[in-house]
Amino acid sequence: MMKQLTGMCLLFILLLAAGCSGIKSESVEVPGQEDKQKESEKDNNYEGGGGFLWKVVHGETTMYVQGTTHLGHEDFYPLAPEIEEAYESSDVILPEVNMFEAETDEEEMNKIAMFGDATTLKDVVSEKSYARLSEIFKENQLAVEDYNSFQPWFVEGLLAQISVKKSEVAPEHGVDLYFLKRSLEDKKEIVELESIETQNQMLSNFSMETQVRMLENSIKSHDEVAASLNQIGYNWIKGKEDAFTDQLSEGFMENGQEYKQAMIDTRNRNMANKLDDILRENDGQTYFAIIGSAHVLLDPSVPDELEEKGYKIKRIY
Repeated sequence: MMKQLTGMCLLFILLLAAGCSGIKSESVEVPGQEDKQKESEKDNNYEGGGGFLWKVVHGETTMYVQGTTHLGHEDFYPLAPEIEEAYESSDVILPEVNMFEAETDEEEMNKIAMFGDATTLKDVVSEKSYARLSEIFKENQLAVEDYNSFQPWFVEGLLAQISVKKSEVAPEHGVDLYFLKRSLEDKKEIVELESIETQNQMLSNFSMETQVRMLENSIKSHDEVAASLNQIGYNWIKGKEDAFTDQLSEGFMENGQEYKQAMIDTRNRNMANKLDDILRENDGQTYFAIIGSAHVLLDPSVPDELEEKGYKIKRIY
């Protein structure tokens, strides 16, 4: 069972800035948003410049901070000239995780993904949620009983995988992967801002209450998640910042304060601190940070954190 989630598949699930539980499905239907959803469905070509890019210069060192989406569409590319040129000018790429080098150990993953005692998934989620989860799994040739010893955060990742397969966007067309592939071809240096281990630990360290909330929210909204993922991709490539931010922020808050604190607040500050360290070294190189757009748009955002540290950071796209 673990084999189907090792490698790139598991990595992209961990890199979805909240998995699918962090995306508010209903948010595309708030006043004014229904028309935007129809616009997405009508357009459906996912062509545009993308978003959201900042630039900071410190001494002889230049840094670009690019907000990405981990799921994309082949029609995204090429991106806006400002974004493409920022990449071209860079010496070093700074992803959240280098997906081409990160490895997942099945035994270690089992240790953090499974309950450490006789507790089962059926024990912690509601009867209604478990029944619906069983239906979803059965529709996708899975048996919920096979995952009964896994904690809710991991099962939520499985639901994310199912939703992505039903959507029009995919990790292989994600903006992070687009630039990582090119950086390998162009022989640019790659330095991770996080690691797969820290992301694993973050998810597994959530309280059971938060994990259950994440999973039950995903179960409840499962039928709408694929369309919401399409909308996220559409809003990103079209640069619709307000719609993009609204959809994400509502989803994060729905999962509770502990969830947002770990997924956004703590990670944003940690990434800003690492970017600060690089800028302070002032080695004269040009850096291109590629991080999920939630980290550049939701407070405390990475650009705001850098500004608070005294840097003059400018939005250029």
